[in-house]
Amino acid sequence: MINPHPASTTADGQTARSTPGPPFITLRDVTKTWPNGTTVLSQIQMDVAKGDFISLIGPSGCGKSTLLRLISGLSPMSTGFIQIDGMIPENAREIMSFIFQDATLLPWRTVSRNVELGLELQGGETRTGRSAKARELLKLVGLESVADHYPRQLSGGMKMRVSIARALAIRPKILLMDEPFGALDEMTRDFLNEEVLRLREVDKFTTFFVTHSVSEAVFLSNRIMVLKANPGQIHREIQVPFPNPRVASLRSAPEFLSLVGEVSSALRAVKSQK
Repeated sequence: MINPHPASTTADGQTARSTPGPPFITLRDVTKTWPNGTTVLSQIQMDVAKGDFISLIGPSGCGKSTLLRLISGLSPMSTGFIQIDGMIPENAREIMSFIFQDATLLPWRTVSRNVELGLELQGGETRTGRSAKARELLKLVGLESVADHYPRQLSGGMKMRVSIARALAIRPKILLMDEPFGALDEMTRDFLNEEVLRLREVDKFTTFFVTHSVSEAVFLSNRIMVLKANPGQIHREIQVPFPNPRVASLRSAPEFLSLVGEVSSALRAVKSQK
């Protein structure tokens, strides 16, 4: 019988802080080995509370994206245990949405019809009901004026906002985000960071966020997992103390810059181990 909430440990022996009360998501000894024998993730341990925003950061090849796929049930574990709200990942897909690095919009559907896609696949909604929900979400992300446009008519940042609206249409309890803003310019990225946090004030979804940007991780998260590679393991967990809602001016605060420096040092330490 697995203890539902023991303290998890990092690769260097530090004890990661446990979440208070029964965890919403539990990972125990999660390991992923490819058919060629390469172990990309080894013995990942984590307890996640409802509403946590966890950023995964680390060198390329440390298994950040693979971990998201294991949590989503898109890829099977080799060994270990994942429980999500009392379910295995494959049975929890209806409460999860995944936002990939590319917006992955369907070019033959309008913006509004792209947002409707998840609702359409779920069933149970009328065409009129789906359309109304899509328009409401587009208004939330500031794109109601382009509801009838096609993806080819949008900028990169606008496409990503449509992708976010589509992901939120099914009212997910968990949002998995695989470096969705990496290809955007800094100003657009900062704006979308603020948008994601604003939307989380509406629906308190639990979030796993993969990024290579230290400042982005610090701005968005309440917990940062620094992963090392070969094999991928949690090297260190860093708590982010800033309260929500967060505002743009936080990025210039001394406490913010100090924490960015701390996370950067942890990242340099794992890169030096390669």
